[in-house]
Amino acid sequence: MQIEHSEFQDQLVRGLAHRMNNILTLFHGYLGLLLDNKKLDKPTLEGLAKIQNGARAASDLMDRTHSLVRPSSTVWRDLDLSEMLLRLRPTLVEMAGPKVKLTLRCLDETPKVWADVGRIKTAIVEVIRNAIDATAGGGNVSIELTAGATPPAPTSAKQAIQWLSLAVTDDGPGIPKESLEKIFTPFYSVKKKGNSTGLGLTVALGFVQQHGGVIRVTSAPKKTTFQILLPVRSEAS
Repeated sequence: MQIEHSEFQDQLVRGLAHRMNNILTLFHGYLGLLLDNKKLDKPTLEGLAKIQNGARAASDLMDRTHSLVRPSSTVWRDLDLSEMLLRLRPTLVEMAGPKVKLTLRCLDETPKVWADVGRIKTAIVEVIRNAIDATAGGGNVSIELTAGATPPAPTSAKQAIQWLSLAVTDDGPGIPKESLEKIFTPFYSVKKKGNSTGLGLTVALGFVQQHGGVIRVTSAPKKTTFQILLPVRSEAS
């Protein structure tokens, strides 16, 4: 699957996200005032709390949708993925919670990739979040960074002579065969209704493709692996 962008689509999403966030800010503000009213009965407070949760989910959805837009300004630089992952580890462990065991294996010396740090970090976190969600009832998630992976095809990074592979593996129930080709489709999700916006993997794929990379997926019961492949540039390139 290839994520395509156009300037018109980007402007449309930016405008929609801006207006929707203004509306949702009003929701959050007035709901906060109402929930502070101690005179309201329990059923009313519970109903308002459900509305507030819905407003928060809508805000998250707009944030995810907005992240699909190409940033108007980005900063590209040489990035050490091992260093970034080690810095992210405390956040990932907190995200996993007490029921999920997180294992991280990095390289002692990591070839650098040319990247926009914000977008690559978002892509990696979204893939890891997906694995954690798959094992939310208790399980294991392993994250392994290796170098010298087989070049993927097709890819726009034809000049690359070396690739970095980030494999994220979980021992959850697996992805049904009929869903494998759809998991990167916007708003598609195999998770329980209400637990996902259906945009995380779409965002991850779009950002990885912008860096000339690809995402491969293999899945079976008790073992699903998402492999992010990113090109390491040669001196000539």
